[in-house]
Amino acid sequence: MGYLKIPLEISKGRIDTIADEKESIDKYLAMFLNTSKWSVAADPEYGFEFVGLRFEIFDENSGTVYNSDTDSGRNPLYKKKISGSSKNMDTFASDLNSALREYEPRLRDLTTNMTYIRESKVIIIFIRGTMVKTGKPYEYTNILKVWS
Repeated sequence: MGYLKIPLEISKGRIDTIADEKESIDKYLAMFLNTSKWSVAADPEYGFEFVGLRFEIFDENSGTVYNSDTDSGRNPLYKKKISGSSKNMDTFASDLNSALREYEPRLRDLTTNMTYIRESKVIIIFIRGTMVKTGKPYEYTNILKVWS
């Protein structure tokens, strides 16, 4: 079975595919992580909400995102921790894990970890699970550069 290449490529009038399921999932996750939530008109919930917060103020001591808007206290995004795992409900990793369960059905038994590296101002995202079709373990790592 072939999987669509992301980004889409057309060759000889046909959409190119790739045979490797892991590579297909890797590319899909990279696209998902770099798509701001609420930016896709057909599905406003698609994407990773953290991408839209890259230019907000980040408190490196508490590891939380905040802004100076007085209504930000009502927005639950501003109380979430950057570093953490999908086992903790008040982390971006938990939100990402929930989104991936909805938008990437080729994976199951997902765990997601995020670590903010203060010195280099990056967030390392680590996703682990099992590929549904083959039952093989799946691991994915991505680095988001933020607050440069």
